[in-house]
Amino acid sequence: MSNRAAPSRPWAEQWDPDDPGFWARGGRHVARRNLLLAAVCGHLGLSVRGMWPVIVLFLPAGGGAVPGPGPAEKFLLLVTPVVAGAALRPAAGRALARLGGRDRTAVTTAALALPGLAAVYVLQRPGAPLWLLLAAAAAAGAGDAAAASPAGAAASYPRHARARALALATAGGDLGLASAQLAGLLAAVTAGGSSPALIAAVHVPLTVLAALVAALRMDNLPGRGGGAGAGRGAGAGRGAGAGFGAGAGFGAGADPHVVGLSLLFLATAGSFTGYGIAFGLVLRHQSGVSALVALACALPATLLGAAARPCGGWLAGRWGGARVTLGSLSGMAVGTAVLAAASSRGSVGVFGTAFTVLIVLGGVGAGAVVTVAPAVFAARAGEAILSGQDARTAFAAARRRTAGAAALTGPAGALGAALTGLSLGAAYEAGSPAPALWGLLGLYVVCAALTWTAYARHEPAPTARRYRTGGSGEPVHP
Repeated sequence: MSNRAAPSRPWAEQWDPDDPGFWARGGRHVARRNLLLAAVCGHLGLSVRGMWPVIVLFLPAGGGAVPGPGPAEKFLLLVTPVVAGAALRPAAGRALARLGGRDRTAVTTAALALPGLAAVYVLQRPGAPLWLLLAAAAAAGAGDAAAASPAGAAASYPRHARARALALATAGGDLGLASAQLAGLLAAVTAGGSSPALIAAVHVPLTVLAALVAALRMDNLPGRGGGAGAGRGAGAGRGAGAGFGAGAGFGAGADPHVVGLSLLFLATAGSFTGYGIAFGLVLRHQSGVSALVALACALPATLLGAAARPCGGWLAGRWGGARVTLGSLSGMAVGTAVLAAASSRGSVGVFGTAFTVLIVLGGVGAGAVVTVAPAVFAARAGEAILSGQDARTAFAAARRRTAGAAALTGPAGALGAALTGLSLGAAYEAGSPAPALWGLLGLYVVCAALTWTAYARHEPAPTARRYRTGGSGEPVHP
């Protein structure tokens, strides 16, 4: 293939990135362009999903002159897009499975205009009923389908570079909430917070433009094995549900390690997402600050959390995924205890600092726990080989189990985010966040004990570890 042949064709029929000559003659250029555009679209998808945690900061309080949702209802609104997105991803993956990377990215990105328009419509009607707000918030879950685009684009890279390509492309996805928060700051500064519809409106032209660029400049590149569907295998990373059918995940769910790892992901990534989307609203309820101040405090925490997630993966590669996960959960337990004490004493500064630390530790844990599954199942394959099983069969089983674990971590993370947000909402409805925080502390203690018992104490010393996580070891967006 010449440098210009592949970009002009809708399908690269002989895409072979593992051939050094092919890669040097133009494959690298084509793959890099597709990965960049997919990363932009994935970022927009998670920014659309992150609109409602920002919008709720501007909604009137229940019982005022203009009817508005109460505390528990606001927390329900901010977790609805996460839960809806996790439910939508498997269905979207099956519906769009026959499309190539370009077509799939263009379709899912263009669809992001709909939740933006729905939010604008609802927010321009003061006193809209809760069911209508929830419907508009659920539509924002479509952002999860677009967020799976980088996984397919990373599958067009050489096998040894796929994990790194996916990590780089999806790193921008963690900044999606930060982009929505920036839009909220823009709305607060320009309109004084009187028009939260601006937060949604600014996303509409951006998603339309990104969809057009994706349609014109991306290619339908097959992954290993060819065809549109080939890229799905790489979707294990952040595209759980989009990358694997429901059967892969639930079929592996009977494995005790898959169940245990899902629980750990619920506690780490679920808390990372849940605390991140709830921080601004918690500050408003805890200290009565304006939406502008709440966003100004939440944005740095979001950026730190986004940086912490890849750092968790790096630390796991150096010290061991189970050890880093254990350290993260232990720190989260201590931080939650500090948070509960600060909420009872009304110490806003300590409360905000502890909340930020929890977001960062949740990001570290989310980045580390996904490296545990490949190591666990690779070790199991090694034991099977030593007992006489065929090596090819043993490692194929390990890959299936790793894929199954990756497919379940997305729903587990969404469930954890919902658990965090809804428990805080119920607690604030009752008057204090302390009961919810003590309950979450109990979850972290249980998960830390599980991590030590099942994984950390059996993990080889860092100098003895030589496994690589591969494409399946990348984190999932809850």
